Amino acid sequence: MKPSTIILVVTTPLLLSLCTTLFANSYSAPSVTDDVSGSKAPVTLQSGIKLTTKETQLSIGGRIQLHSIYAWPEGAFYAGKIPLEKNSAGEHGQLLMSAKDSRLWVKTRTPTKYGPIRALIETDFLGTASGTETNTNSHGLRLRHAYVQVGSLTLGQTNSAFNAYVTLDTISFAINHTFVRQPLIRYSKEYKTLAYDISLEQPETTLLDTSAAIITPKDDAAPDIITRLRYYPSWGEASVALIGRYIIQDKATLSDGTQLTSSDAAFGWGTNISAKISTYKRDDIRFDVQYGVGLGRYTSFNSFAAGTIDNRGTIKLQSSLGGHIGYRHWWNKELHSTLAISYIETKNNLQNIAISNLDKVNKNASSAQLNLLWIPLKNALVGIEYDKAIRHVESGDIGYMDMVVLLMRYDF
Repeated sequence: MKPSTIILVVTTPLLLSLCTTLFANSYSAPSVTDDVSGSKAPVTLQSGIKLTTKETQLSIGGRIQLHSIYAWPEGAFYAGKIPLEKNSAGEHGQLLMSAKDSRLWVKTRTPTKYGPIRALIETDFLGTASGTETNTNSHGLRLRHAYVQVGSLTLGQTNSAFNAYVTLDTISFAINHTFVRQPLIRYSKEYKTLAYDISLEQPETTLLDTSAAIITPKDDAAPDIITRLRYYPSWGEASVALIGRYIIQDKATLSDGTQLTSSDAAFGWGTNISAKISTYKRDDIRFDVQYGVGLGRYTSFNSFAAGTIDNRGTIKLQSSLGGHIGYRHWWNKELHSTLAISYIETKNNLQNIAISNLDKVNKNASSAQLNLLWIPLKNALVGIEYDKAIRHVESGDIGYMDMVVLLMRYDF
C-alpha cells in the first residue's frame, strides 16, 4: 500500500471525529462555500467583530487555516513548478504542515453625501519567512487587499477584473488558474441581472529571453485595460472579460547582463470566459476558458511569458490557451465534492533559444482534482483533496506530481 493511501485511510476518520467533537454543541446551518482556495477578497464575509460609532462601522475578522500537504515528489502545484522527472531527486513523500495562509482583515463603512465609503485591508503570513521549521515557523506579514470604494469606483490593490469570476470549489488552484492581484482603478455598475467593470490596472511586461529566463524590463508606459461583463441568470452566473496590453521594452537588460540599445513594443490581448451552471438540486458545473496573445503573467502564476525578446531587442508575442471544468456534488447539506480537470498551453517562439535551454521553457500542463469538503459550521471548513499534475517542457522532458491536501479552516 502506498504511503499516500495509508495517510488518507488513517487521517480522514481522525479528522472527522475531531471536528465532530469540536462543533457538535455549536451547530448552525452551513453556508455555501464557493471560494475554498481563498482567492477572492472577503467582501461579503459576515463573521468578525463589529464596532459602530455614529458615523462609521468597523469590522475586524480573519481566518485560522492549517494546510497539511503530502506530496510526491517534492514540489509545488503550479504549472511552472512541477518537478521534471530527470530533476526530481527530492523527497518522494514529503509532509509539510503550515498555518501561514491564515489571514486578518479590517473593513469600514462610512455614510457620506456621495454615498457609503467602504475600505478594506487584508493581510496574510505568506511573506518572507523569519523563522525555520526547526524552531519557530515564523512568517512575515504580506499585503493582499488594500482598497477603498466610493460609489461605483474602486481605488487601491485587489483582484484583477480579468481573473476568473467563477472559480472551482477546490483547495488547490486549477493548473490554468487566471489570477493576478494588483493596484487598479476600476469603475463598476450593477443592475438586477447584469453588471460591468472597466478597469485600469498596473502593467508588468514579462518576456522570455535567449537564455530561456523570464525577464521584467520595468519599462511599462500604459496601464492594462480590462472590461468585464457579469451575468446573473436563474441558472447560475457567468462572466466575459477582455484585456488589452501595451507590452514594451526600452533598452532592457537580459538575464545574462546584456544591455540592449534598442526599443520595441507590441499590443497584446485576451479573453476569459467563466460560468457556473446549476444542475441537479444544489449541484453545479463550473468552467473557465481563456485565450490570448501576450497574456503572460495573467495565467498559471507567471509560468508562461507574454512573448520573447531576442538579442536585437525585438519582441514577439506568444498565444496561450487554457481551460478547466469541474462538477460539484452535494452529498448532503454539509458534505460536498468537486471533480475537476484543467489544461494550459503556450505556443512558444523558440527561434533564438539554445537547445540546451529548452528544458527551462514550459510548453503545457494539465491537472486533475478530487475532494471531499465538510462545512460543520457556516464559518468552518474541513477538507481533503487529491491533486495530480503533469508538465511538459519544450525539450520533451515531462514532470509529474501527486499531492494529498488536508485543510482545516475557521473564519472569525
